[in-house]
Amino acid sequence: MYARFLMALAITAVPILADVVFSDTTFSNGTYTGTTYKSDPTSTVSFGQCATCGNPGQAMQILINLPNSFDLVGLGLTNSSFTYDPLTQGAIQSISASVDKDVIFNQAVSGGNAFHPMLEQDGVFYIATILGPNLVNNTTTGYDTISQTGLLATDFTEYDFTTGTSGSAHPNFAGDPITFGLAQLSSLGSPVQLQVDYDNLNLDVVTTPEPSYLLILATGLFGLVILGRRNQSRA
Repeated sequence: MYARFLMALAITAVPILADVVFSDTTFSNGTYTGTTYKSDPTSTVSFGQCATCGNPGQAMQILINLPNSFDLVGLGLTNSSFTYDPLTQGAIQSISASVDKDVIFNQAVSGGNAFHPMLEQDGVFYIATILGPNLVNNTTTGYDTISQTGLLATDFTEYDFTTGTSGSAHPNFAGDPITFGLAQLSSLGSPVQLQVDYDNLNLDVVTTPEPSYLLILATGLFGLVILGRRNQSRA
């Protein structure tokens, strides 16, 4: 009897480190909300679904015009369906992020290229940076898959779209609900127009056991204590 109880407890109390995967290959306009920053009011930025510019098929297309050198445009896109609540679904251990990205310029440029997974928590935006291949006097990058596994809360840094500046705060992976998305930050040393296409976005949220698992484990341990005491009284 005692052995059977132990076996049942072992089966029911195994922690399930389940991945919650958010994926988007169509980028419907209705699921994304944009938040922007422009260092120069004459800069322009727009976004929307593109039916034929994906890898393949549909994609998110961002059009940016930087009329002056070193203008900065920031665009944050949150997906209303990409929500996760650590308080009910379990604290986040890490996040793996991947996207296909293509950048097209109206002139040959050189510079860095990155994918910025983004999340919003309690009205604050947090951005991570995953570096991709650099541009070397090119007019297009072509589609590159930019990815990283094991992103921690400390990899996401507060970003203020009102001022275009980064802070020092990080999200709470065990705290309030989180909405996920991506950000595009653009600044170059010369006036330029660019088109940025994103496709096949994947955000893999690795979680700790749900609170319900902890309750099961606590109940099982309490049962073991009671059962052990009964066995001792019969010895």
